Amino acid sequence: MKRKITSIFVILLLIPIFTSISSGVPIKPLNEENSYNSVYYQQLFFSNSPSNPIYDGIVELIQQLNETMYLGYLENITSFGPRYTGTPACQQAGDYIYNELKSMGLEVRYHDWDYEGYQDRNIEGTLHGTNESSDEIYIICAHHDTVANCPGADDDASGVATVLAAADILSQHDFNHTIRFVTFSGEEQWMLGSHEYAQEAYENGDNIIAVLNVDMIGFAITSNHGNNIKVYYDQYSMWLTTFTESIVEQYYDYINLDIIPSGYSYSDQYYFWEYGYNGLFYHEYEFNYYYHTPQDNIENFNITYATKCSKLVLAVLVELAQLGVNNSAPYAPTISGPTSGKAGTEYIFTFNSVDPDQNNVYYYILWDDGHTEVWDGPHASGADADITHTYTKEGTYTINAKAKDKYDAESNTNVFNITITKKSKPVTNPDIFRFIDTYQILLNGLVKLFGLI
Repeated sequence: MKRKITSIFVILLLIPIFTSISSGVPIKPLNEENSYNSVYYQQLFFSNSPSNPIYDGIVELIQQLNETMYLGYLENITSFGPRYTGTPACQQAGDYIYNELKSMGLEVRYHDWDYEGYQDRNIEGTLHGTNESSDEIYIICAHHDTVANCPGADDDASGVATVLAAADILSQHDFNHTIRFVTFSGEEQWMLGSHEYAQEAYENGDNIIAVLNVDMIGFAITSNHGNNIKVYYDQYSMWLTTFTESIVEQYYDYINLDIIPSGYSYSDQYYFWEYGYNGLFYHEYEFNYYYHTPQDNIENFNITYATKCSKLVLAVLVELAQLGVNNSAPYAPTISGPTSGKAGTEYIFTFNSVDPDQNNVYYYILWDDGHTEVWDGPHASGADADITHTYTKEGTYTINAKAKDKYDAESNTNVFNITITKKSKPVTNPDIFRFIDTYQILLNGLVKLFGLI
């Protein structure tokens, strides 16, 4: 990880150097097809709530990423000692990551690179999306190399442990879009491995929507340090920062972190930015006091904090790649009631739908006379739901009804027909009234005749 340059004067002095380093890198034009924003993604994906199975699924995944899992990966990576790019230790660490990803059932490859006088390998594991119409790719990444004298627990075994823990958990699930779990070498020589990887992706036309780079998330010695995380971004990746903030708000009880948007900085997401891809750089709130020294070890590492940061990145990734959930829709409802009737009379119709998961159901009913019941319920699965309706005009009506469960999984539609005739009219025949009038007159005459009054 390259320490953030905070002095504007220093930045200005270094601009020629950065220009030289990135010379020859084409900037991928951002247009309506490859530019994404937070409003779009929040409307499309971020509609989960505690009553949604996706929310429940993500909470379960967050909780699976625990300190024991995280520490196990961290210890394994740091056991190789300093992992300077091109050395046997860096190669061995790469082999370990490759074998771990392979054991999870992912499609794995070594990405060999040769750049700026260095040679080494990136490691990539791919979990293909289930939506065959989508070519979207989401990357979670870190770097497994270190400087020469440093075991690199924080810089950046912390990020590699996040990538491996995420792969371990997510490899057991389906996602609509493709996820790549990537670790780079050559970062400490100015992001050499990620430069070559991003260039290859660009040349291949890979539709990478978001790069989530995790670099140094394990140092926190105060509660303030441990409750905040910095997020770095470029001007086109602001939507990802907003999206991360939304994830924190949604799952705060399970993550317990606050986001500190921190502008521009350099790490392995940098060359993805240069090639026009969106990405974020997740980094500890307080910069590690032991940066690039032999003391960057597990003894000076905050496992609880790193695990919280990892949970955050995991939740962001899962939301973006769209977790698939197993939830069965209710069966089409049965409909019973009178098949004929009179206009103006209220009748009872009975609806009954069974939900395979025994969730409560709701009914959407089109009465075919302009009136609609909009998701009447909740009703227990398999229980009769009696709903009344009155038709005011004669005719034959086709009732359409469907059911949904609390997760919005909808059934097919069922139909029921009823014929309505005219309502009975009161007797108004004038002859009858004339008969009654005549009868009354005769009755009155008889009464007078016999002196009854």
